[in-house]
Amino acid sequence: MNCLICVGVAERIQCQGPWEERDCPDCGRYRVSDELLLNLMDQGQIFDIDKTRRWLDSRRKEEGMTPSIELHEALLLL
Repeated sequence: MNCLICVGVAERIQCQGPWEERDCPDCGRYRVSDELLLNLMDQGQIFDIDKTRRWLDSRRKEEGMTPSIELHEALLLL
């Protein structure tokens, strides 16, 4: 399975709800909403890798849990 951010090798984590969860050696563990993934595919968009990794790190420090990227946050990371 591939990382949804950097496209490197990542483990797919089973999760409940409308999410895709990955554990990437470089990006860490995170979730992306299915709604966001569909929008990214429709528009041919990809994440800014460095910006997204920094955002994920900050969310982990603030929340202490697996960060989730939803549609309304994606504008910050593209």
